[in-house]
Amino acid sequence: MKNICGSFSDGISNLPNIVIEKILVLMPLRDAVRTSLLSKKWRYNWITIPELVFDDTSPVDPSPIFSRQRLPPDQLSTRNRLFATIYHVLLLHRGAILKFILSISELKSCSEIDALITILSSNGVQELALKIWRGDPHKLPPSLFSFQQLTHLNLQFCVLKLPTTFKGFPRMVCLELHEVIITADKFQTFISSCPILEQLTFESSTCFDFIGIDAPNLKVLSFIGIFKSLKVKNAPHLANFSIDSKASVGIVERGGDKFGWAGFFDSLPVLKNLHMGGQYLMSLGEAGLGRRLLTSWGLNFLELSDVRLGVQVVCWTVFGLIKISPKLRKVIIKPLTTGNEYEVAVLKYCEVNMDRSKFCLNHLREVEMCLVSGTPIELQFMKLLLAKSRVLESMVVKPDPTKVFDGGLTILKELSQFQRLSPKAKIMYKDPNK
Repeated sequence: MKNICGSFSDGISNLPNIVIEKILVLMPLRDAVRTSLLSKKWRYNWITIPELVFDDTSPVDPSPIFSRQRLPPDQLSTRNRLFATIYHVLLLHRGAILKFILSISELKSCSEIDALITILSSNGVQELALKIWRGDPHKLPPSLFSFQQLTHLNLQFCVLKLPTTFKGFPRMVCLELHEVIITADKFQTFISSCPILEQLTFESSTCFDFIGIDAPNLKVLSFIGIFKSLKVKNAPHLANFSIDSKASVGIVERGGDKFGWAGFFDSLPVLKNLHMGGQYLMSLGEAGLGRRLLTSWGLNFLELSDVRLGVQVVCWTVFGLIKISPKLRKVIIKPLTTGNEYEVAVLKYCEVNMDRSKFCLNHLREVEMCLVSGTPIELQFMKLLLAKSRVLESMVVKPDPTKVFDGGLTILKELSQFQRLSPKAKIMYKDPNK
């Protein structure tokens, strides 16, 4: 056994350095550092890895540092232990740090973060993630804006104030801002200062009257929050768009505010994947655009969440989006039960108008109905898709465990009686508890 282990160890040790480096990068940082105990040959292998990730699984044990200082680690605060560990790793590290992530669930705003960013600013970091989880938002230091090699930036719960000397991030391709405090005009300036930006995610609890996006290379755009108006211009490559509110109470309930949809989709000529939350879906219907979008849309994927099918304007808008998207390949619907007193009338309206519609979906292969409670309007909607989808392969049904107590068997029994246009169509049950 000893010889076998020794041969295996020698085999790993004799791998090219670039292969060993890739192996270490795939490990949690704690385990990568622990390989220094394997042998003299492995003692310093970890100090050149280009990716440093500090999260709840990766911090190394800083005990060696404190033992030299004759100060027991358990007498220091969690914050001091964390940053002592990070500084120690950085002190021993050699070479470029291309990726740095700091995301600890207990992390609060503190001055040590600014010092850390200043240290990293001279290391050629290309991917940076800083996530604050507790306490007050962290005001980012000016040194952050000197990271001219940045290609990916992910910030959470920070205050972003652009310095007057900021010229932009010329290499930025992916930007994620979660609960980052920034004004609308500075946000627009920030985005326009990233000329090759391809992916943008912006999540905020602040209500914005207007957000403008000018990004000629943008391909993926995701907005989560309350936005009254959004303008996307000069985005000929934008293929993936998502917009949703952070909670079930959104723009429609907030004093009747409505999203400004007029002309919005005209600026997205190559849109392929669309995700829309229920509040924005309702505002789309109330704006009258559910029927007056494009005569033919090139969507391949459509996901709609918190869909109030029992509300006529929502039901008709969902129907309209599907009808004008003949190239659809996959649809995901997440209904929201409303208990609306007008649901019976909506159901009758659907039976009369939708069943008689002559449209046909010639490319739809997958349908997912999530958190289904088995209401008549949900069943009617699924019946419609089964009857209109020529090449449908699967309809996956995931019942809402808080509202369906027989595991969805009643729903499946109902669906099995519906006519299917596609001979390959299968109805599959998905356990909501998995």
